[in-house]
Amino acid sequence: AEAKEAVHHIFSNDKTIDVDNINGTIEVIGDNGNTIRVDGEKISQAEDQTELDRAKREVTLDINEKNGIAQLYVNGPFRHNDRSDDHGFHEHGSSYDHEQRHYEVTCNLTVHVPHATELRLRSVNGTIKAEQTSGKFDVHGVNGAVTMNSIAGSGNVKTVNGEVTVAFTENPKAPSDFQTVNGRIDATFAPNLSADVRVKTLNGGAFTDFEGAGLPAQPMTTDIRN
Repeated sequence: AEAKEAVHHIFSNDKTIDVDNINGTIEVIGDNGNTIRVDGEKISQAEDQTELDRAKREVTLDINEKNGIAQLYVNGPFRHNDRSDDHGFHEHGSSYDHEQRHYEVTCNLTVHVPHATELRLRSVNGTIKAEQTSGKFDVHGVNGAVTMNSIAGSGNVKTVNGEVTVAFTENPKAPSDFQTVNGRIDATFAPNLSADVRVKTLNGGAFTDFEGAGLPAQPMTTDIRN
């Protein structure tokens, strides 16, 4: 059994978009608009109608707004230790419950934002994409690639299983960090990059097209354990 629900919402005056998803894609597109516009689909799948009704009842897409932050939060019984204030505004920090259920809910979200909007994006299972944005960014995935194209701004991108691809039209002006455990990192910067670059890999090589010189060696430290 399957049920689909359309998602449409407009946030008027917010400067930050905060998306916390579990299963599904997140795509953010910067444009010349002055509002944050959300379109998407919530897809519930279950082995029978009873479980489908349970999925529709238990898993919700909470839409909140506070202090200039527009938030989309997929909520359900799989959330533990959730922190929320009296107005239902959620903060990141809840853990994910892997208890077996007889349904699955996927939320695929597309968000159009003004170019300078700050991005806070989270997903457990699904790809995260952003393009044409220039605000700060903090992007965390687990199972899925993260792709950011034609961006400016600075921030952090992390995933566990998946590639990280970041392409800047304007080089970041603040420290930025890109991490994955299983996957390739491809970071493209604008010409005349001036930066200290630190690269660490476990399996694989590191390559750059920019002219560079080695950083000064750090003093040795002694690590004593047990």
